[in-house]
Amino acid sequence: TDFDWGDHNGYKTPAWNEMVVYEMHLGTFNDTAGGGPGNLNKAIERLDYLRLLGINAVQLMPLSEFAWDFSWGYNPAHLFAVESAYGGPQALKEFVKGAHDKGIAVLLDVVYNHLGPSDLDLWRFDGWNQHGKGGIYFYNDRRSKTPWGDTRPDYGRPEVRQFLRDNAMMWLDEFRMDGLRWDSTVNIRTINNGNGGDLSDGWHLMKWINDEINETSPWKISIAEDLQGNAWLTKSTGDGGSGFDAQWAADFVHPLRRAIIARDDASRDCHALS
Repeated sequence: TDFDWGDHNGYKTPAWNEMVVYEMHLGTFNDTAGGGPGNLNKAIERLDYLRLLGINAVQLMPLSEFAWDFSWGYNPAHLFAVESAYGGPQALKEFVKGAHDKGIAVLLDVVYNHLGPSDLDLWRFDGWNQHGKGGIYFYNDRRSKTPWGDTRPDYGRPEVRQFLRDNAMMWLDEFRMDGLRWDSTVNIRTINNGNGGDLSDGWHLMKWINDEINETSPWKISIAEDLQGNAWLTKSTGDGGSGFDAQWAADFVHPLRRAIIARDDASRDCHALS
């Protein structure tokens, strides 16, 4: 069943505005030094550690199949496949169930601003392309450009939008994720990290998927990693926004880092942190 935000084995999960989110890279969270990457089964072994730490939500870094076995995951090659080095789809379902049994929500980092750029079966999928670009799944003009390569999906094509929408809903429905954190939304709504102008197709994609989530699973959260402080990201789609429930605050990390690394209390500015 879906996570109901109630009591789980005596542990009550707080509301979203009380979440303490742990960003987890499965490859290094519980790995063996000098060996292969960590995996979902190894991560399950440390869920009690997270509870004792005070964590009540885990954000998994991207785990769609990527090139090689060692990666942060921001180079997704096959969006619908769970990285084999992490254990595959059944291991992911077991991890989510194990976390839910302990009252820990599970969020997933998804990458829709670019694909690959390597190991892409979608590249020139049917042999066609223009201007040396990627073909039917990708923009074939200047809109293809991202900081990670010319592999931005063509949000203007209904088939490509459906492909990405189906991927988002798969994580939420089949794998029972409690929410999605969208990587670099600034590179969905603009060209070339904001330096190449607005991309209306990207805005429409985000609105469409968030509307679908709110209609089918309104208790699940959508977070934008935009880091530009754009208020329209978290406005409702009815008001012209893109419908995200939250976005990461770009400036929070700086006062937090200064407070953590200060050698003594006199050097800590907790008012700035607050």
